[in-house]
Amino acid sequence: MHFRRIRESISLWLAQDAAPSPVLKPLPKKFYRPDIDGLRALAVLPVILFHANLFFPGGFVGVDVFFVISGYLITQIIEPELSADRFSVVVFYQRRIRRIFPALFVMFAVSTVIAYLVLPPLDLKDFGRTLLASSAFYSNILFARRSGYFAPNSEFAPLLHTWTLSVEEQFYVCWPLLLRVLSIPTVSKWKVPASLSVFLGALMLSAHWVNTKPNAAFYLLPSRAWELALGALLCFPPLSRILERIPRTVASLASVAGILFLGIAAMTYDSLTPFPGFAALLPCTGAALIIAAGEGGPSIGGRILSLRPLVWVGLISYSLYLWHWPILVFGHLLANRNLDAIERGGLIALTFIAAWLSWRFVESPFRNAQVARSGSPSWVIAGLGISAAFVAVGAILFVHDGFPARGPDVSGFLEDVAAEKTSLEESPCMVRRASLPGAEGCLLGALSPASRYEVVLWGDSHAAHLAPAFNEVGQHLGVTTREITKSGCPPVPGVRFFPVYESRVECPAFNDAALRTVLGDKQVRVVVLAARWDAMVKGVVGSYAGNAALLTMDGTRPSVSNSRQLFVVSLRKVLTALLDSGRHVILVGEVPLPLAADCITRARFNLRDENLCEKSEGTELAETEDLVNQAL
Repeated sequence: MHFRRIRESISLWLAQDAAPSPVLKPLPKKFYRPDIDGLRALAVLPVILFHANLFFPGGFVGVDVFFVISGYLITQIIEPELSADRFSVVVFYQRRIRRIFPALFVMFAVSTVIAYLVLPPLDLKDFGRTLLASSAFYSNILFARRSGYFAPNSEFAPLLHTWTLSVEEQFYVCWPLLLRVLSIPTVSKWKVPASLSVFLGALMLSAHWVNTKPNAAFYLLPSRAWELALGALLCFPPLSRILERIPRTVASLASVAGILFLGIAAMTYDSLTPFPGFAALLPCTGAALIIAAGEGGPSIGGRILSLRPLVWVGLISYSLYLWHWPILVFGHLLANRNLDAIERGGLIALTFIAAWLSWRFVESPFRNAQVARSGSPSWVIAGLGISAAFVAVGAILFVHDGFPARGPDVSGFLEDVAAEKTSLEESPCMVRRASLPGAEGCLLGALSPASRYEVVLWGDSHAAHLAPAFNEVGQHLGVTTREITKSGCPPVPGVRFFPVYESRVECPAFNDAALRTVLGDKQVRVVVLAARWDAMVKGVVGSYAGNAALLTMDGTRPSVSNSRQLFVVSLRKVLTALLDSGRHVILVGEVPLPLAADCITRARFNLRDENLCEKSEGTELAETEDLVNQAL
């Protein structure tokens, strides 16, 4: 009987979408909160500056603030309509489409034209794949399967930022339906407990994934849903009624604390902070405090956030977010070099111009259009139809391999690079596990009876790339070398990496096995050590601060200086052990590493001077080499 009543109630709710009741309860009056627009400004500005590498090392937390705001505003719209028996799923999605789709589609169109004009075929093919995923609102899933938000290649994906829209759209599909079911009288008492369960469950999952599946934790809805649910919880009675009666002094203190929480997170977090997980509680709690403080009227923090410049930035914050990333990425790609601070500042100025135009001539007209509340699905159909069109465009770009005939043929160069990369990665001597392969399959140089060898080449992929030379020289000199290499694992036993990348989890066991093998073989006379030393010396892989390579003994996060000191101490230990055992040691220095392949490809495709690819990074490379040589 109980199940039948629930089923009948659900049927009644669904029927109301098709035929709204002629007697409708009045909706409670809502008041405009300029402080929430100011909060949007506090969210979007750090994101933009972080992406431009200007201040705010933890500026990415602005995205979490947006999630809290979205959860609050969406629930604030849905809850009164449910209470007044006026909620319509069709009308809800119609409003979302009018709010989100027009400006997004314009950004898609402009980005696609620029991508078609300037991107080499493989880059355009990848753009097509991300356009398809972004238009279908699953780009967060696509990017979760890649190398990560802070990885170097991420800065060249013009639509990377759409992952947040995908998270929100997925939430918009699930949340209204859940609230509608939980508004059925027979189960309405479970609304707050169920929402609180979503909050706590998703938070615990996020804290677990941040250490075991960091990409999934960052990109996927299950580990982000708690942030949206936190904002939603502020709308439910009796909490909302309690917030309305909070003394203004207490509310002011809470609002100021919220602003401080956001500032602390944006200034002290960085790309090495395990995130989101429990670390995201600080900015999300800050946003929740600011929203809660304004429920009963103005507060000190609310007045600060209601200042006209902040409100104006908040009003155009959606367009700012949409345009900032493509402008920064395409600016970088068109210059085909690292941009200086002035150039990045100029791109931010261009972002504000584009955002204002988007808000004034695209967002506002569609958002403020007078649409009768009839439940007509025309806007929904139109929105989904245009989304499908962009899905088709993305699929065409992908299926046709980025239309290679658009410009000069760079396929030969790319094929050579890909062949070398494949050869290196598929080498049987590039260890995949912690245990070492047999010597007989990894011998270089002169033929060796009974797999005897006098030389060991030990290190990461930078050591492996020397293997062809050892093979050729060894044949000439009659010397046999054993290759012991594992990608991402420099020859420094006894240390671990922070953060824990999957490819480096087995580095300590691999290095211990390598050292035991070398010391236990009396035939070995020479040991050659080679690695990407700059990663250990600088604490990052390359110039992008997100791909960390810090060294630690106990798994906790070290400072860059402590990591560098640990590298020196650990390398000295292994050198001492090898020398004391009577081996001769050759330490190979740093290999210059400009991003040559991608840069050269873009230069050739756009008929530009490819020699600039080396010159543009020459100063940085020289500084890196000096730093590495000092440590070695």
